[in-house]
Amino acid sequence: MALPDFEPILGSWPSGQRGLMDAFLDLARAALSWPDVQPSLVSREGVSHSFRAGGGQPDRTRPVFFLVDVVVSAADPWFLSVCFYENEITDPDGLGNPIPKGLFDETGYCFDVDDYDADQIQYLKDRLAEARQAAFGR
Repeated sequence: MALPDFEPILGSWPSGQRGLMDAFLDLARAALSWPDVQPSLVSREGVSHSFRAGGGQPDRTRPVFFLVDVVVSAADPWFLSVCFYENEITDPDGLGNPIPKGLFDETGYCFDVDDYDADQIQYLKDRLAEARQAAFGR
């Protein structure tokens, strides 16, 4: 499995948003820490960079169980949109938002991140563990 090359993203990251970059790397590393994860990176110049974690049970048809979009802008601060399938996670604190047809034509559930907050990142890692459980059944 080839790991995504994050250098194009990291090399262009705004210098004043180091905390956001750390949040992105923490979430990506959490997904990459599990065996059998199929990572990919899809960049749309001037729009977003999307880290995607796929894989799962052999009969799974969904292409990912988790993704982080780095939403880029020349005029506004960058932010992360951390997304899962709505029916594969819980949101006990009500921090996310359902996005109808927003994740490969299914309802996604996304959380916006604009800086590093350890509690928020841990909350998202907990959601990531739920999504992985739903995808892999373990």
